[in-house]
Parts: sequence; structure tokens; C-alpha cells
Amino acid sequence: MRTAVVIGGRGQSGLAIARRLVEDGWAVTSTSSGPIPGPPSPPGIRWTTLERDKVDDLGGVIGSDVDLVVDVTAMAPSHAMQLLALGDRIGSAVVISTLSVYSDPEGRSLDGGTDEASFPHWPVPIPEDWPTLAPGNDTYSTRKVAVEMVLRQEAPWPVTIVRPGAIHGRHSRHLREWYFIKRVLDRRRTAILPFLGESVFQPTATVNLAELVSLAAAQPGNRTLNCADLDPPSVAEISSIVDDLMGWSTQRTLVGGPPPAPNVGDHPWAVPRPVIADMRRARAELGYSQNATYAEAISDTVGWAVEESAGRDWREVFPTLAKYPPELFDYAAEDAYLASTGTQA
Repeated sequence: MRTAVVIGGRGQSGLAIARRLVEDGWAVTSTSSGPIPGPPSPPGIRWTTLERDKVDDLGGVIGSDVDLVVDVTAMAPSHAMQLLALGDRIGSAVVISTLSVYSDPEGRSLDGGTDEASFPHWPVPIPEDWPTLAPGNDTYSTRKVAVEMVLRQEAPWPVTIVRPGAIHGRHSRHLREWYFIKRVLDRRRTAILPFLGESVFQPTATVNLAELVSLAAAQPGNRTLNCADLDPPSVAEISSIVDDLMGWSTQRTLVGGPPPAPNVGDHPWAVPRPVIADMRRARAELGYSQNATYAEAISDTVGWAVEESAGRDWREVFPTLAKYPPELFDYAAEDAYLASTGTQA
């Protein structure tokens, strides 16, 4: 039986990937830096604790050899070097990166895209050979570039680098759709959407990410692939999909241009220009076809989010989202803005 280790298997991506590999017949060991997940953890997965920065511990998890390593949490060049230190004990690897590694001709990226002037101008869609940021230690994205560079230049085994978009799925700690789910639960009738509700920040369902990883695992090779849902919705369409799933009707107030006031309309997809990944390479090289449409995938996630958040502070359920720079649910500020425009919340 083929053997696989999923580093960072406890999060939304790692769980979906490990589940898919088990379904494909792999013997999977997943690592967790925290408590080992109990039921209803996906069956068939062997769990072990791993402090990511301890090289000796990683060697113990790998053992004498493993056919595949899927690294969900390679966040710095040192993590890439940990994998390289294992030498020929690895058969092949799939390493998760991010769409935010891309730069534009002026050097702009998502890292510094705080307004329309600083937001990057990218082609639609962005191909994998589009220029990236320079590698470095300053930001999440530059560290991811450094991870990619180290592996691409030095890995003695085939490595597939996967660049997902805005990941969504069960067990998310940064579920962007909560922006609309909570509004329905709070019985809010109005959502304020800048850029006329046309913003597209392409999402990636965990089941689609797992599908691409599964294909790359079965066909080892040195490659870099985007990974995103093939039917990227606008933010207005996301709001409408959530409404339909939850039996609600939201009046979407469309604003031309950026968010009109502090904490008003600054939702997690508020981008002035589209962020859309080119998926043709994955289709051509691996025969990729997405596991689920955005609407199909998010249906399951909405149900999970409602159940998981019942009777709890949402910040405990989605702690990464809670650190989002603006206040996402400043209803007083929204009401004041709507009143100034003669609109009722």
C-alpha cells in the first residue's frame, strides 16, 4: 500500500486532503501541532503530534521512507530545508503555497494592496508563469516564494507546488462566508457591497484542493499549479448563494468604488480588480476537473458553520477571521451610513 504523510493535517485543507488520499487507497499519517482530533475525524487516518520546527520529530514521523509527503504548513524556507534533510526517504512531495505569491509589473501584490492605487494589476486569469514577489522573510507571501524557490532548486525528488486562492470548507478558522452567514443569523436585511458588488477574489474549496493534490500524488512531477474553483463568483453572487441556502433575502446596497466609510462594506472579498487563477495547466497536465462547484461546496460549509457556531462566540470558532483588520460586523456604522443615504437597514 502507498504511504503518505500530511504535515498540518488538522486544519481545513489537511483534513480534506487526508480524507481524499484515504479514499484513494493511501495509508495516511497526519500530523497535528495541537490535540489529536477525535471523532468525527475522518476514519482511516493515523494521527501523530508534531512540532513543526523540530527536525528530529519530522524524521520520526517519516520513518525509514514514505511514498508521499503533503506539506500544508510550509511557511518558511526552514520548513523546506526540513523536507530536504530527509533526502531519499521521500518519494515525492506536494507543497501548498498561495496565489498571493504573484506580483505585477510595478511590484504590487496582495501583501500591500490596501487601496485601488496599491492593488496589483494582474491578467485575468493569472498563469503559473506570471512573475512572483522576490523571496524573503518580510511577509507571508514572500516566505512562501522562498519555500517554493528552495524546493524547486534543491529537491532531489519530484515536487508539485500548489497555489490555492481563498480556501473555504469545513473546519475553517478563516471562513470568509461568515460575513454573510452571520448577517442572516442576525436577521440583517441589508449588505453594503463596494465596487458594485462585482469583486471577485477566486475561492478554492477544500474538496477541489484535495482533488488536485490527489491527482498530483498519483502522477509525481516537478510542476507548479494554481488551484481554484472553476466558477469564481462575485461577492454579490456569494451573498445570493448564502441567502438561498439559508432561506433569506438580503437587500444588497451597491456602492461604486471602495468601502464608503470605516467598517462599512469592507468585506473579505473587497478587491478593486479581479483575482482569478488560470486553471488550464492543471487540466492539461493532470486531467483536473473540480470535485464541486462553489455553490455545491459552500452548501456543506454553511451548514457546518451554523452548527459549529451555535451558542458560541463566533470569534472562538473563526479566530483567524476575527483578526481581520476592519470590524466586520459594525452594524451601528452601517446603519449610520444607510441613514445618510436614505436607506433603511
